[in-house]
Amino acid sequence: MRWSSLIVFLGCASWEVAASAAKLVPGKAFDRLITIWLENQDYANVILEPSITDLKRRGILATRFYAHTHPSQPNYLAAIGGDYFGLDHDDMVHIPENVSTVVDLLEHKNVSWGAYMEDLPGPGYMGNYSEGQEGIGGNWDYVRKHNPFVSYDSVTMKGDRLLKLESFNDFQRAFKAKTLPQFVFMTPNMMNDGHNSSNKFAADWSHKFVQPLLAENAFDEKTLILLTYDESEDYSQPNHIVTLLLGSAIPPALKGTEDSTFYTHYSMLSTMENNWELPNLGRYDVGANVFKFVADASGYKNNQDPENAPTVNNSVSYPGFLNGDPKKKLPIPIPNTKLIGAGGLPILDKIKVAWSGATRDKSWQTPYDGSGRVCDGDRNPPIYNPSKSNVKGTSI
Repeated sequence: MRWSSLIVFLGCASWEVAASAAKLVPGKAFDRLITIWLENQDYANVILEPSITDLKRRGILATRFYAHTHPSQPNYLAAIGGDYFGLDHDDMVHIPENVSTVVDLLEHKNVSWGAYMEDLPGPGYMGNYSEGQEGIGGNWDYVRKHNPFVSYDSVTMKGDRLLKLESFNDFQRAFKAKTLPQFVFMTPNMMNDGHNSSNKFAADWSHKFVQPLLAENAFDEKTLILLTYDESEDYSQPNHIVTLLLGSAIPPALKGTEDSTFYTHYSMLSTMENNWELPNLGRYDVGANVFKFVADASGYKNNQDPENAPTVNNSVSYPGFLNGDPKKKLPIPIPNTKLIGAGGLPILDKIKVAWSGATRDKSWQTPYDGSGRVCDGDRNPPIYNPSKSNVKGTSI
C-alpha cells in the first residue's frame, strides 16, 4: 500500500471511529434531524400522490410551508445560511469565509453533522456535477447546486468539514452501523428528487427510501425526518411546497395531523436553534417560526404569522451579493449582532468577532430585525435599519 493511500485510509478510519464515539447532545424534542430534499413540485399536486398520502398518516403535514424564491439553488443556501443573498440562478457561487452557516452553530455545541448527496463521487467533491448511475448522457446525476455546503467557503476552506460531505452509500453504512450524526442533510440525484423524472417518481422513491428510517428500531435516539421540496413548479404562485415531519420524534397523538403554522426553509434553522439551545446566525434564521410540536415541547411562545405574509411573492429574488443582474448587486449584509434567537441565545461569538470591523462604524445598517418578516424581490424587499435587539428591554 502506498503511503498516500495509507494516510487517506487511516484518516477515514479515524473519522469513522470519532463519529461513532461522538457524545450525543440531547435535544428538547428530537436528538437527530434528517432532512431530505426533493425538487420543483406544487403543493396541490404533491398532496394527491398516494405515496405522500401514505407517509402523511405517519407524521405531520405542514400546510403553510413556503420556499424563498426560484430557481433551486438559493433555497438550499438559505436553509443552512439564513439568507440566499439575492441569488437568482443556479450557477456556481462562492460565499466568503466570514459568512457562517448552521455548521458553525452545531460545532459550537458539539452536535455532530453530515451531508449526504446521492452519486457524489467522493467525500468533499466540489465539482459542478458528476455522472450518476447511468453514466454519460444519463439523467441520474449529482449536481453542485443541490449541495449548499460547497458554496460556503467557511465549509470548503476546512478539510475536516469537507470530509463530512459524503454519498448515499456512506449514509447507508452509517445508518446500518448506527453511527449517523445528529444533523443529516440529504439530496437525492436528479432522477430520484423528481427534477429529471416526475412528481410520482419522486414521491414513490421517497416512500421507499424513508420506510427503513421509520422502522420501530431504526434509531436508538428520537429522530425527526423532514421531507421537503426546494421550490414549487409554478412561478406564478407564492412557492407553496409540501413538507412532512416524520420519525420517532413525532408524538403518537400527532401522527396523521396537519400544522397550519407559517413556515419557510429558515424554520429548519430556528427549530434546531430552539431544540439544541444553539446561538443564532444573526440573519433570517431569527424570527422564523419553530416547528409547532417542537415549540410546544420546549415552551417556545414566539411563533406568529409574518405581518406581510398575504403580499409575499416568493418567486422573485431580491437584490443581493449573488444576484445575476449587475444593477441588483449589493454587499453581503452585516448580521445583526443584537438578536436573540429561538434558542434563547445571542449571535454566535465567532460571527460577532468576524464582523467586528464592520460594526465599529456606528452608521452600519442591517436587514435582519428578528421580526419574521418575509422578503422578496417584488413588494417586500429587505429593509435596512440600524441594528437593534428583537427582545424588549434588551440592548445587547
